[in-house]
Amino acid sequence: MPRMNLGLPYNNCSFQSPPCLVGFQSPSLLFCGGCRVVKYCGQAHQKADRRRHKVQCIPINQTKDKVSEEEAKLRAGPGTDTDGNPFDNIVGLFWLYQSTRPYMQARFDYITAILNVRTGEAVEIALDHSLDLLRLCRGDNLGVRSNAPALYLRLGRDQDAYDFIKWYADRADSNYNWRDMSLPYLDMHGEDAFEAVNEKPHHADLSFLIALTLIKIRLLKDVESLQAFLQSNPNATGEARYDHLQEEAMSDVLLKRPEVVAQDNYEETIAELRRQVLQLYRLVKAKNPHFWPGIMDPSLFAYSVPTMYAQGSREEAMLVFRNSWYSWSETEPAIQFIRGVIVSDT
Repeated sequence: MPRMNLGLPYNNCSFQSPPCLVGFQSPSLLFCGGCRVVKYCGQAHQKADRRRHKVQCIPINQTKDKVSEEEAKLRAGPGTDTDGNPFDNIVGLFWLYQSTRPYMQARFDYITAILNVRTGEAVEIALDHSLDLLRLCRGDNLGVRSNAPALYLRLGRDQDAYDFIKWYADRADSNYNWRDMSLPYLDMHGEDAFEAVNEKPHHADLSFLIALTLIKIRLLKDVESLQAFLQSNPNATGEARYDHLQEEAMSDVLLKRPEVVAQDNYEETIAELRRQVLQLYRLVKAKNPHFWPGIMDPSLFAYSVPTMYAQGSREEAMLVFRNSWYSWSETEPAIQFIRGVIVSDT
């Protein structure tokens, strides 16, 4: 899987002092019985790690219990505004009805607690809950859509991230009726991540622009890696190229584009991706000049608490940074590349 080349631990023993080598990618790892988002090689390391992990584990359990409590309340007393069971009658329209809001907020808080844990398992659970919140409330009053692409990226699911962004860019315009459940929703799959950047629709959401920049950089670095492999192995078969990508790629996009992998030379593709990255860099800088300095120095936003914000403000950059930083920091080649771009622009 491409995510094996990212910095997000997955299927690892979570004991960290020192890091456990025995439990790396072991099929016999055990979940923490409390939070179910971290794993251990055995009871010894689980017990030894409890003092550190309980700071994460307890809030996860508390918020998970709150979700169960609010769901039970909503099912038992759905309120007159939902015309019965909301999970049957108003899927897609949650939050428009007052009685659903405590439940939706509880699930959002659960996602927030889970994301304090940096494991692939935690990110998978957070993404699944985020997508389900969007299923329940297409209008997305909680702003879940802004976080979803970064979660996809942390898992190496760049194609899904691109499809998600593309749907909002192409379909979610001012004429889309968010209350009409017969309309297609998030139904774009396998879109062309190599295509030119369409600036106009992306302009509405800073988080999408930033995620798109990372998609393009990771794709660029993967194509450059494939180019270097082909130069060293000019007679490499298609199978050998795919084997290289399986071992080295950060993104899953190339694994699904055989016509690109089969090219004899990738120089034009590399040049075009570089141009797109610079275009996106400028778009982000124009939309919010505070964001890229945070990538250069994460401590700028480390101790700040996001508040109400206006577009282009430091507060907006801070909020988007908090939701996207790990997707960058877990991709070392990409973060070094964009830092080079930032330095050359100063």
